[in-house]
Amino acid sequence: MEILLQEWLSIKGLILFTIGLLAAIIGVLFGAAGFILMPSLLLVGIPIHTTVAVNKFATGISALSNVVSFVIKGRLSLKKYFSIMIVSCLGGVLGAIFAILLSERIMNVVACISLIFAFIMVLRSNKWIVKDVKKKDVKKTEEQRINKLVPFAISMYDGGFGPGSALMNITYFLKKQHHYLKAVELTRMISLSSCTGAFLFYYFTGIVNWGIAIPVSLGSIAGSFLGLKIIPHIQTKWIQIILPIIFLFLIVQVVTDLIQ
Repeated sequence: MEILLQEWLSIKGLILFTIGLLAAIIGVLFGAAGFILMPSLLLVGIPIHTTVAVNKFATGISALSNVVSFVIKGRLSLKKYFSIMIVSCLGGVLGAIFAILLSERIMNVVACISLIFAFIMVLRSNKWIVKDVKKKDVKKTEEQRINKLVPFAISMYDGGFGPGSALMNITYFLKKQHHYLKAVELTRMISLSSCTGAFLFYYFTGIVNWGIAIPVSLGSIAGSFLGLKIIPHIQTKWIQIILPIIFLFLIVQVVTDLIQ
């Protein structure tokens, strides 16, 4: 324990905290925490599977802090979306299993294909980014309008690799005509579920490194709350510009990893 404390309070611990902080802010705002977290951890010499495990733990803790806040404020009903959370959790577990079985290169190929598809969807569908919440009488509930197969597939990808998964979820919920803040809330709920499933698998396989996971997670918690404070000030036109740009950067990053 003393060794872990020394590691957490070291310069390396501060760097890991900062990485978690920046990644969480970007993750909450635009669903692209992996764009910061994964490359940064790899850059400081963390092995790929350990990086993924730390990413799941940090993102899960960050999402948990947000979801608890949403539930307390009455913005999110866990009972209403319980089935989606279970599906997402199972997706995260399966994704983690595939990550252990498949090579990093194959995972990069999957990531590249998924991101390109989502990028095209964003470019063609900016019209479904809605600014304000409008109360409408609808025959179907929000849960019924959500195709559980989509969160399940994205959660599988999230559990095994992750970069861009939250952005894919945000994009999906915007397509379903949710306003941006609601899309973020549902995405954080799904991120919590998929990360929990994936992390439990990584934990029981002995991949988690607590000396790395704790400082990154503390940074993620702080960053997630900062991100939520910023969201109300985000304008619709910014989202329409920034989402495609972030997707493009993610695709370039993954393609670069494939070439190397």
